[in-house]
Amino acid sequence: MSETPHGRRTSLNVRGDLVGHDEAEELELDDDRTTALATTVLGGVLLLLGIATLTQASRLSNNGNTVGPATAPWVVGALLLLVGVLMALRGRRELATAAREHTPGHQTEVQDWKRLGILLAALVVFAVVNTYLGYVLSATVLFGVTAVVLGAVSRGKAFAYGFIVAAAVYLLFDVLIGITLPAAVWGF
Repeated sequence: MSETPHGRRTSLNVRGDLVGHDEAEELELDDDRTTALATTVLGGVLLLLGIATLTQASRLSNNGNTVGPATAPWVVGALLLLVGVLMALRGRRELATAAREHTPGHQTEVQDWKRLGILLAALVVFAVVNTYLGYVLSATVLFGVTAVVLGAVSRGKAFAYGFIVAAAVYLLFDVLIGITLPAAVWGF
């Protein structure tokens, strides 16, 4: 946020949020419109995921307990909804700013669509093989592939971190919350 001469706070452009407006000009970064559009779309997707999660959570029961199997989906759904709304609003505000400034956005490149396709394919594969390979192994592959596609420097570290996150989530749900995630023949 920056202040206008009248003391009103306005949002900086997206590139200014990352490195500062002067540094963005110096680096010749001019992807305001594209970044704002991506923020808006991601906000919309998170909003839909939040609604879907809350819809599914409404079908679960805590069996009379304060905390139970339905608690986590309600929390996750509410957070997805909140973050989705905030991102969509911010993206719309940034799009309006970019349109007023008439900054031309660069076109989406073929590489961007390939990345999106790979990420969507990885998500579909995860959903299909999750019940057969178990949560930890399938989530490790999903997290690792996602990190590599998004530019992780070391593939080995990407999959190692993916395993650590998947195992931590599995333990959190299975041990602490009591929600059983799919386990393959090896038990996790």
